[in-house]
Amino acid sequence: MDNRRKYIRISTVVPIEFCIIDEENKRITPWLQGFTHDIGRGGLCLLINDLWWGFWDKLKTRDAKLLLHINIPFKKQTIESSAKVAWTCQERQKDFYRYVIGLQLFAKDEDAKKLFYYALFHKLTPLAATGAMVALFLFASAFFLKSHILTVENRSLVKNYVNILNRSSGLKEFIDNEKTKNASFGESQKDLNEKITLLEAQLKEYTKEENNGSGLFSEKINSTQKEIEILRKESDFLKVKQKEYNEAAIGLKREFKDLEREKIYAKDKVIKGIYSWIKNRQDLVSGLVLSYEGDESLKKISFTYDQALAAITFVILNDKPRAEKIFDFYLNKINKRENIFNAYYTQGDCAEYVVHSGPNAWIGIAVLNYYKETKNAKYLPIAEKVSDFLLEMMDREGGIRGGPEVEWYSTEHNLDAFAFFDSFYKITKNNKYRDAAGKIKKWISKYAYTSYGPPVNRGKGDSTIATDTYAWSVTAFGVDELISLKMNPERILEFAVENCEVAANFKRKEGEIFVRGFDFAKFRNCARGGIISCEWTAQMILSFEIMADYYKLKDPGKSRDYLNKSVFYSNELQKMLITSASKIGVEDPCLPYASSAQVDTGHGWRTPGGDKTGSLSSSAYFLIAYLGYNPLKGEFLSLSLKETYETEPDKFASKTN
Repeated sequence: MDNRRKYIRISTVVPIEFCIIDEENKRITPWLQGFTHDIGRGGLCLLINDLWWGFWDKLKTRDAKLLLHINIPFKKQTIESSAKVAWTCQERQKDFYRYVIGLQLFAKDEDAKKLFYYALFHKLTPLAATGAMVALFLFASAFFLKSHILTVENRSLVKNYVNILNRSSGLKEFIDNEKTKNASFGESQKDLNEKITLLEAQLKEYTKEENNGSGLFSEKINSTQKEIEILRKESDFLKVKQKEYNEAAIGLKREFKDLEREKIYAKDKVIKGIYSWIKNRQDLVSGLVLSYEGDESLKKISFTYDQALAAITFVILNDKPRAEKIFDFYLNKINKRENIFNAYYTQGDCAEYVVHSGPNAWIGIAVLNYYKETKNAKYLPIAEKVSDFLLEMMDREGGIRGGPEVEWYSTEHNLDAFAFFDSFYKITKNNKYRDAAGKIKKWISKYAYTSYGPPVNRGKGDSTIATDTYAWSVTAFGVDELISLKMNPERILEFAVENCEVAANFKRKEGEIFVRGFDFAKFRNCARGGIISCEWTAQMILSFEIMADYYKLKDPGKSRDYLNKSVFYSNELQKMLITSASKIGVEDPCLPYASSAQVDTGHGWRTPGGDKTGSLSSSAYFLIAYLGYNPLKGEFLSLSLKETYETEPDKFASKTN
């Protein structure tokens, strides 16, 4: 038993060839076959099923010697060793005898270790595999549970935040209406006091005449006194009403301020959630970010324009490695002498073999924004490629065609191209880019801007109203540049508000909610009725911020009015926050593309399908506007919605007039 304890360690089956040798190590039997039963560091247990007659007598002799060939699976070399019999055992089976022999090995240390470690590995592998499976199951369960908890929290966050926004805007509007009523009370009180004063003067004259013995004014005195009494009662009634209003107004204002504080607390989480939604949709291999989440027909599409917005968002939020992954993708494409197409699948294959000027200009703009922040010239070849392409699209008058396969001219694309060349010139001081920007500006002034009808045409010979051309006119040129082109930026934005601002019902799980924002076009011309474009509403918000920034020192009152507009529409837009519909990552907050799915925008494409389809362009442009960043000039404004929300929570305006 002691010998068995000494050698038996690990139960492992390994095939063995063996023969019995004499004292001079000469083989005295043919090669026989068996299996290991247990393996230890200095010995093993040999298992033999049946033996030729007579061999057992030789084996059961104590100190009998054997020569072993041990074949370890998956190893090329066979371990050769001699061994001495330490103990034996014979077991009767149904049809044969089984022989168990304990052997003391005389193998080389290296071979003995190989054999033992193989046995140890073979023994522990099932345990390790089982442990790994259990650990994996626990990890997956924990991850699922955590994701589920975060999903529930995000859904609750968005639901509560939208509820706060809705209550806050409704309460503020009610307070504004009550202020109007209070002002009306004041005017009425003033009128009554003036009438009472006039009647009291008349009464005084009537009384004087009566006291002189006239006898003709007693009836007038009585009538005037009654009229004064009636007016005083009416005045007292108004004073009571005004007091009641003032007491109610204090409570309403307190409730409004409480809501605003709740909004500020939740807003930080919402903003971080929107950014997380964008990050979680970036493919870690290609670097591209999913454009839409929730529409099955677009579930793997990454549009180039959207990639530009995502890259700009990464840059201004100091997440430059993520922006670089996007730029690496496009740099690789141009190094292969490929065009920059409008859309790719998230894994990198081309999804839309169409080349348009606008998306090219925007990816170039994103690269220039990155360069301004980092001074890293690695990706400027992308901008040079974009420059060469846009110059090829330029006609003799300086207009940029929509693309190589089309003949139309888009104001939007030309605004993009102007912003690109203007920024490229400021970076490189290359006059080629300055001249290109100048030509495009003249073309826009001639074909896009008018002194009659809509102030901004959608394109050359196309007077259709497109809201983004109004917003981007302010964003690309700025106030002074527009004035130099004899265009009034204030009138441009007023026209957009008058013709493109809409009120729409947005369907939420909790019920429909009333939202105000901007349509893609003049909604009165669309049979579909008004719909809100989240991205283009964010563009208008940024335009109002730019106007507020311009007038900050020149006209503080006007600056405040524009800032109020940007805050108002920002609050309205956030009422449309949703959580993503698919299971890619956690369901973070994001914005949809529009207030209605699968409807005509009025510009040749339809909004995505799905009631809860998250949009990269909407979410990214909202963050850009929130941070007060002008992507077409690559600069932060001196004021922003973020700063306003954080420093003036009690001064938010909820009306634009």
